[in-house]
Amino acid sequence: MVETKSETPPDPPARVEQAVTPSAAPFWQRALRARESGLVLVLIALLVLLAVRTDSFVTLDNLVVVARQAALVVIIAVGVTFVIATGGIDLSVGSVVALTSVATGYWVIVADLPYVVAIPFALLTGLACGVLNGVLIVLTRVPPFIITLGMLGIARGLALGLTSGSTQTGFAPPFLALGQGSWLGIPIPVWIAAVVAVAAHLVLSRTTLGRHVYFTGSNEPAAVLSGIRVERVKLFVYATAGSLAALSSLLETARLSVAQPSAGVGYELTAIGAVVIGGASLFGGRGTILGTVLGAVLLSVITNGLIALQVSAYWQQAIQGAVIILAVMLNEYRSRRSVVPTG
Repeated sequence: MVETKSETPPDPPARVEQAVTPSAAPFWQRALRARESGLVLVLIALLVLLAVRTDSFVTLDNLVVVARQAALVVIIAVGVTFVIATGGIDLSVGSVVALTSVATGYWVIVADLPYVVAIPFALLTGLACGVLNGVLIVLTRVPPFIITLGMLGIARGLALGLTSGSTQTGFAPPFLALGQGSWLGIPIPVWIAAVVAVAAHLVLSRTTLGRHVYFTGSNEPAAVLSGIRVERVKLFVYATAGSLAALSSLLETARLSVAQPSAGVGYELTAIGAVVIGGASLFGGRGTILGTVLGAVLLSVITNGLIALQVSAYWQQAIQGAVIILAVMLNEYRSRRSVVPTG
């Protein structure tokens, strides 16, 4: 008589979620051990260099300008971090900024709605674009690059077509305070960006949804087999990216006092650059909000520093592109060196 031996297979979700669950160590300890510490050193060195080379950079007025600009980049880049962590990409956020700016001008100036109504309506523009991106990606299985590239053209075309390429002015001071005002000496956009960054960090590092985002980016087939609703995760991340792009657009429109269909040109590349400089992998499964924030601040300082150094605008984009490539190369080099060989 042959005895049969049954074995219970290990539970895949438990094993994988343990691998992607953030460390239980305090946040500041994880930050000091992470690659973000290198970005902090680079940022400090750059600030010192600019302070020595030019007198116009380290002034209170200029630092406030840098802070306002960096805050807008941070808000967009946080949303893109969610997308890239799942292994996706969103090329439409710059055009969503333009479409939301136009929508803001319509609801606030033309329709003359109360701010408590007009602002949510404007933000719904970005949410709708993000949800549409997510739905199309989930239903058609077409790569996110293609879907969001199409949305880039659609949103930009709508912004230009609805306004015939013209700008809208006439915002009242209470609205302009969102982008130009300060609280306790700190620009309001910086406060909003800080709240967004902290909330996003808590979602990615402290919730089941955050673990599912990383798990989807690390190994989507395994995530599906483990029972994770990958479709819902993708809808969430693209809706988040669209909503945060709209929020950034709202603040930028208030900062510039004008709604314009040409807003947000190249913002998608800046946001993606901030995320990858912060250490995220374009293949998914890796990335932190702290790294994204540092990457966004670094790019903003570089942009403002080049202006302070009177570098020609024709060369500024080339220099920024070279910085992004160099940062990604260094991140990949450090990642490979940190891998401990086995066997």
